[in-house]
Amino acid sequence: MKRIFLPLIALFAAFPAFAASRLTAVLDSVFEARYTADAPGAAVIVARGDSVLYERYAGLADMESREPIGPDTRFCIASVSKQFTVMGLLRLAAGYTGSTGLMDTPVAQWFDYPQPFWRDISLRNLASHTSGVPDARPRDDRDWCIFAGEDESIEYFSTVDTLSFGAGEYYDYLNPSFILLARVCEKITGRRWDEYMRDSVFDAAGMEDTYLFAAVSPGLSQSHAYRPDGERWHEFDYGEETFYATRPDGCIYTTARDLLRWENALRDGRVVAPEVLAAAYRPHVSVTASPFCDYQQRPDTWYGLGFFIDHPARRPRKIYHTGDNGGYQAYLAKYPESDIKIIVLENRHDHDRWQLATLIDEALGMR
Repeated sequence: MKRIFLPLIALFAAFPAFAASRLTAVLDSVFEARYTADAPGAAVIVARGDSVLYERYAGLADMESREPIGPDTRFCIASVSKQFTVMGLLRLAAGYTGSTGLMDTPVAQWFDYPQPFWRDISLRNLASHTSGVPDARPRDDRDWCIFAGEDESIEYFSTVDTLSFGAGEYYDYLNPSFILLARVCEKITGRRWDEYMRDSVFDAAGMEDTYLFAAVSPGLSQSHAYRPDGERWHEFDYGEETFYATRPDGCIYTTARDLLRWENALRDGRVVAPEVLAAAYRPHVSVTASPFCDYQQRPDTWYGLGFFIDHPARRPRKIYHTGDNGGYQAYLAKYPESDIKIIVLENRHDHDRWQLATLIDEALGMR
């Protein structure tokens, strides 16, 4: 297969229509085998520059109503949400007048936690998963875990007595960190975080079909996520899965097309200045070498500020993030040097995301 795929990236410049046609043929065969019309499915977009090379929708957004997945279908993007929280904070950094850069201010400057180690943990540590704070959210009450919101999920921060490691030493994925970053946005702006994100981040990117999760008022065209049980599908999102309703770390709903608008807005400097974005894309800590998070220890992987960075020797640099929330799987990746964007949103979690990502990379000549 590589003998067929490797020349494709060179063909984009000279024969873009031919290359897109070949990419379509390859991916169509993958998706026809992966999804069916009567089961949960996916939205997929691959783009280069301002041109969409591939766009396809498959399966059902809602098994009860039988609504099909289409361009307007909103998926929960789970942990892909983290980059939005970080960009919202970095958008405020240029106007911050403190004695140090905003991201290097200590958590203790913003919150009155009693432990002295909060003076050593910076906002940058929170955004790069290098705080050393353990994930000690209580898990002995399943109902609490299912319905816990943002306040409940960070309540334990005031009672943590020991760090897993010193701030900045290692990588250890910690979802509630991003709730604190959202609270800092509120302290700076004097506004609710959801309002700030709507007016200053989503609107800046032209993301009219994007919203933050609300348990009491589902948005228009909001999909459900599912898990299989033999030949049956069970709903598996809010109300069925734990730690679902915390928005800054994992509960933005959006469409594949809005995520393409997001990527282009980042590229064009409409969300943050290019030098600020470059700093977020810079490797801050090795994921591969961390003694923690063994489930994330992929080769040649680092973490920046809200983004994973994959840069193997002799291969292009990839900036990406994955997301898993209940039955949702999300994958948002880019190759900045060639302006290629890859968006895969699924409302089922029974497929191998990395197998699909590898196939797309191979079809683009990136492996």
